[in-house]
Amino acid sequence: MLKNYLLAIWRYLTRNSVFALINLLGLVVGTAAFLLIVQYSLHEFSYDQFWRAKENIYRLQLDRYDKGELATRWAAGSNGIGPDLKRNFPEVKAYVRMTKSNAMLSHGDTFFKEENVYYTSSGFFDVFGLKLIEGVDSTALIGPNKMILSRSMEKKYFGNEPALGKTMRNNGDTEYLITGVYEDLPAKTHMALDAMLSFATFANFQGVTEEEMNYWQWDGFLTYILLDEQTSPASLESKLPEFVIRQAGEELKQFNAGMVFHLQALTDIHLDSDFIMEFKPNGSRDTANFLLVVAFLIILIAWINYINLSTAKSIERAREVGVRKVMGSQRWHLVQQFLVESLLFNTVAVGLAVFVVVLLTPYFADLTGRPLGYELFTLKTFWIGSVVLIVVGAVFSGFYPALVLSSYKPVEVLKGRFKNTNQGVAFRKGMIVLQFVASIMLIVGTYTVYNQITYMRSQQLGVNIEQTLVIKSPNVIDSTYRATFQGFKNKLVQKAEVSYVTASSSVPGTSPDWNAGGVRRLSQGEDESNQYRVLLIDHDFIPSYGLEVVAGRGFSDEMNNEEKSLMLNESAVRMMGFENADQAINDYVVFWGDTFRIVGVLKNYRQESLKKDFDQLLFRYSKAPQGNYSVRFNTANVKTSIAQFEEAWKEFFPGNPFNYFFLDEHYEKQYKADQQFGSVFGMFSGLAIFIASLGLFGLSSLTALQRTKEIGVRKVLGASVAGILQLISKEYMLLLGVAIAMATPLSWWVMDHWLTGFANRIHLSWWIFAAPSLMVVLVAMLTVSFHTLKAARTNPATSLRTE
Repeated sequence: MLKNYLLAIWRYLTRNSVFALINLLGLVVGTAAFLLIVQYSLHEFSYDQFWRAKENIYRLQLDRYDKGELATRWAAGSNGIGPDLKRNFPEVKAYVRMTKSNAMLSHGDTFFKEENVYYTSSGFFDVFGLKLIEGVDSTALIGPNKMILSRSMEKKYFGNEPALGKTMRNNGDTEYLITGVYEDLPAKTHMALDAMLSFATFANFQGVTEEEMNYWQWDGFLTYILLDEQTSPASLESKLPEFVIRQAGEELKQFNAGMVFHLQALTDIHLDSDFIMEFKPNGSRDTANFLLVVAFLIILIAWINYINLSTAKSIERAREVGVRKVMGSQRWHLVQQFLVESLLFNTVAVGLAVFVVVLLTPYFADLTGRPLGYELFTLKTFWIGSVVLIVVGAVFSGFYPALVLSSYKPVEVLKGRFKNTNQGVAFRKGMIVLQFVASIMLIVGTYTVYNQITYMRSQQLGVNIEQTLVIKSPNVIDSTYRATFQGFKNKLVQKAEVSYVTASSSVPGTSPDWNAGGVRRLSQGEDESNQYRVLLIDHDFIPSYGLEVVAGRGFSDEMNNEEKSLMLNESAVRMMGFENADQAINDYVVFWGDTFRIVGVLKNYRQESLKKDFDQLLFRYSKAPQGNYSVRFNTANVKTSIAQFEEAWKEFFPGNPFNYFFLDEHYEKQYKADQQFGSVFGMFSGLAIFIASLGLFGLSSLTALQRTKEIGVRKVLGASVAGILQLISKEYMLLLGVAIAMATPLSWWVMDHWLTGFANRIHLSWWIFAAPSLMVVLVAMLTVSFHTLKAARTNPATSLRTE
């Protein structure tokens, strides 16, 4: 029986190779797009799955409030929460707290500035179950001046020699004993940990023991806890507000602040966390889910193509069905034959799609910015899923055509009195509408993403980020640092191409790490204090970055006691309760026990991307703040200038690596995730249109073929080519009109939700929906017109020859 089915299928396909190819191409492209997106989504949803007790590990995320309003959201929150939770809640089995080290590690003549080094308490091993490949877990991070390295860091500094038992220096002075080596963490983790320094060392720097470090108002500490298996995280979280008041209520009242802690499941952090002081930029659950919807829309469009083309082709297969029924075939036998045909198509399509995915994975990895590999093909679930996809695709795309074809009455068919039923025509039209609803929504989405990114990148920043090289300030310094920096600065500004050199704790494109609470005007009570973001800058920061002073003056290196001067941006002026910028000048501010005089107000500028609103910024003066040196220069020979800067650096800051970046590129990285999303979204939207057009191409060809005699009669009766084109196209244009009417409100709802994530966003004007709809109409018209014109130009004698 199967042999007969396959033989009949083969004969049919060879006689109708064009339509077979269209069907197959649509399924292959749709399935490949579906698998690529699923591969990306599986990657995103599989972060931090390798940890031993992942279901019971939670991070304490902190929301800070000012006067009852949410002010800041921290991944790295309070210093004191971890140890106090362990002491007071038996359900907390272990905790670890971590804070970033501004590390410059060295061994012998090898030294590098390292971004992923953290002071870490010994509880890391209890919480995460990390096993050292060299050293003893239980003691590796207990006590001061100890450190553990990743395998790649060991190789970086020691080559093929073992690092265990040897020493390294951090920032040129503190010596650490290497007590352990661990395998590099897998790429699919929200963490970035190249080395860990014992937390006791950090406590020593503060003049206390590790146990005495319990400051609730000191932020910047990542805290993870391991809960008892029987404990509900929601139950523990509900107890935290009262616990916070009990432990830090008086302190919070003093600063007029509020603290709310949330328990973040370890495996949710990568997709649900975009807070201050993350290890690295995370992904987005909305993006992953959005693309999964796109994947299902694309595969749905491909399957609808198959259904439409198969049912439209049914007239030509009706005689075959009639003969088979006369010869004794039962309806179920015919259904089986057509399901086998669909199964064969979907099997070949999935096989070819897998091959396409293998070829495109490296390109797709670059496009998404994710380290996608071929591990997907090693998973048993992938192959099981592929079989399920084949079966579901075969049933979904083959069952209805099989029922339609098997329902034909042999007597009517063989007498030539067969015609499509109204139900069949309506079903096909419904499928066409559904296809184009999906296609229009995808194009509107792509267009919206593109316009939002273009809008953000085209707005005035209020700060000049062009032609600026930022050098990371040195880690190894001594008591002569200020004079050394001034010597370095003077040497650079003597060069004709350099206009400014300025030092600051933060640069545009980076969120200021200093968040200061309890700041108020001298005339206000403590209950009127607020939180502000703080930057340390020198006197050249404002002219170098082209910032506008709207009241008062900028900082000066010639003024006495300038360290007690303060500048605000316009948002900070409003938060402090001033009616205008001029009113703020010469007023006084209480900042952590010290009093500062306001000397100037800066016009709001975009310290960060337009995804965020203006922060309330305070600027304090320092002759040589650490963090970043910004060099504004103008030359055609950039490489030569940088080489000269590096030569001067080595002269003034020997033993420190020369690390730099271009500020405009750095600033642009804030939009990288959105640009990647837009590129991926746009690519798959294009594929969706291609598949839908492919189906429409085949369907219009069949329609023209089935109406050849009608067209011939109309031409004999005097119809023009334009009239025939209008007649055939009118039906499709009506369907497109219905699709546009359905897609417009749906796409508006979806994209309006997406835009809520932007503080500065575009408005969804009518043309955002009109332009994609017009594009779909034009593509559909061109597709349908190709075959309609061909049929309309055929000689009527040829069309009516069979009559």
